[in-house]
Amino acid sequence: MEADGSNSDKLRNIELKAKIADEDAFAHRVSIAKQLTGTDGVVIVQKDVFFKASQGRLKLRYLTEKKSELISYDRPDVAGPKLSLYSKLDVDQPELLEQILAETVGVRGTVAKKRLLFLAGQTRIHLDVVEGLGHFLEFEVVLTPDQTIEDGQTVVAEMKRLFEIADEDLMSGAYIDKLVPA
Repeated sequence: MEADGSNSDKLRNIELKAKIADEDAFAHRVSIAKQLTGTDGVVIVQKDVFFKASQGRLKLRYLTEKKSELISYDRPDVAGPKLSLYSKLDVDQPELLEQILAETVGVRGTVAKKRLLFLAGQTRIHLDVVEGLGHFLEFEVVLTPDQTIEDGQTVVAEMKRLFEIADEDLMSGAYIDKLVPA
């Protein structure tokens, strides 16, 4: 990886994840997202099966009966905006792939969530209700090849301000880390 965080074979984004205190605070953030984007968002039901990876994280994301993705990603487990490097592969036979990976590398755990997705420019706004964990908000600023990490951090900082996210609400790690500690 180069000093600017670029890696020619990986996609890049800057992410920020925060815990939302309760349903009222969550509804307030949904309202902000609707105002910002002029849409009602898209509801996505996801099941992520995480596998025991030797580096980074590896998950099989079940999206619909006809679409699933295998996603590998690596990002620091720190609170605040962070660079995530990732690769995705569309999967036609997710059950078979899950079986193969479970038999060879093992399953770490599963995360089930209902996601409300909003798009604001290059930012994916995720308002998540995660089974067993509660309510969360996540920003993913998808970087173009010519953008720097700092460009993405600037966008995330503005989103954090707009959505009234306090530093003490920021999360490190992934949902799976909260459900199944390493």
